[in-house]
Amino acid sequence: MQKGRDFIKAIRRSFFTLHSNTSISQMDQSTRYRYSPTLKWNPMVEEYFIKVYGADHFSRISTALTRPSCYSCIRVNTLKSTSDAIIEKLLEIFKERGMHNVAVLESSTTWEPDNCCKATLKCTGSAESLKTIKSISKCQFPGLDYVVFVKGSGPHAIHYGDNEGKPLKEVIVSRKCAEAVLRGAQVYVPGVLACSAHVERGDAVAVSVAVEQYGPDGGWGVAMTRGTVLQGSQEDPYYFERDGFYIGQATAMMSRAGMFRVTEGVAVDMKERVYRLPSFYNLLEGEIFLQNLPSIITAHALDPQPGERILDMCAAPGGKTTAIASLMKDKGEVVAVDRSHNKVLGIQKLAAEMGLSCITTYKLDALKSVCHGAESDSLPNTCSAEDARTPDLLSTGIDGFDAKLLFEKNSEGWSVP
Repeated sequence: MQKGRDFIKAIRRSFFTLHSNTSISQMDQSTRYRYSPTLKWNPMVEEYFIKVYGADHFSRISTALTRPSCYSCIRVNTLKSTSDAIIEKLLEIFKERGMHNVAVLESSTTWEPDNCCKATLKCTGSAESLKTIKSISKCQFPGLDYVVFVKGSGPHAIHYGDNEGKPLKEVIVSRKCAEAVLRGAQVYVPGVLACSAHVERGDAVAVSVAVEQYGPDGGWGVAMTRGTVLQGSQEDPYYFERDGFYIGQATAMMSRAGMFRVTEGVAVDMKERVYRLPSFYNLLEGEIFLQNLPSIITAHALDPQPGERILDMCAAPGGKTTAIASLMKDKGEVVAVDRSHNKVLGIQKLAAEMGLSCITTYKLDALKSVCHGAESDSLPNTCSAEDARTPDLLSTGIDGFDAKLLFEKNSEGWSVP
């Protein structure tokens, strides 16, 4: 058992340890500003996976794990629209953004995003919009025709410009922020970790990402304090650490002082990205929901039916909850619980935005909500239904409702994802 735990810990330590391809001795200005991370595996884990997959296949897996997806996956709210209608609306929106000469190509029903109900775009306009989108595809896999893929492009070589021998001004963002940027988002203030000195509004900056590393204390984190000043020279303690982790070029929307003084707003406006996908921010709200395909398939595999009662015990941010409610055609009941007050409010907001009325929300810690039934009296942790209503086991619900109301409902007929 201990051996198994050690192996799992080794996987966790190695799986997300990213390193640059270039050693310090090889580094020069012409190759520094690029995106080329590699995974450094724990030797024991690497040996195991090579035996399982073969060296060539495992090498391709390792490379793929360092690259973001080139697809945005959209779940269509079928209570308000259809996939065909959404594709038409998206094409109109993308034309307005400078993408013209659209040709719609019908194709086979094979489930491959490149071969499904494809709309090919020839793009003109700004460098950022140029070749942003390659295709829009409706999924043809049985039962998933409410899923639409938007394929972007990348990786792209970014020219960061010549600064007359001086270091470029730079901004370092968090990993989560970088993931959003590579899927079309801008850089907002909370995502900025460090910035060069003397950055003013309108300055061109190179944007790189700080990736969490496994520390000697057994935890994960970035080795810098928010607000760190980047020197841009080899004396900078983070100079070599960010080599090969540049995700694009941007224009500062506020000064360095502003980035670390205010709490919200766009810090830098991305002009060029290594991977380009369109932003869906505030786009067709209520009609579409940007969601990863595995999460969509989770709700699909549950196969919820109209009139059923389903309990989602860890519901935030509400993607799967609303997907289940939509598949039920908003008929029945979905009870969505989460231990965070603000996250529960977020689920309520999303449900209202999507026009779903069958979702009931509670603030509740799922770990404290389960007790054994009467048939398990021999177990030491057995509790009665009366015990389940006590305040020490249940969190208080929002808007004055106590989460114990969840247990006062008829407990028959629940489906739990």
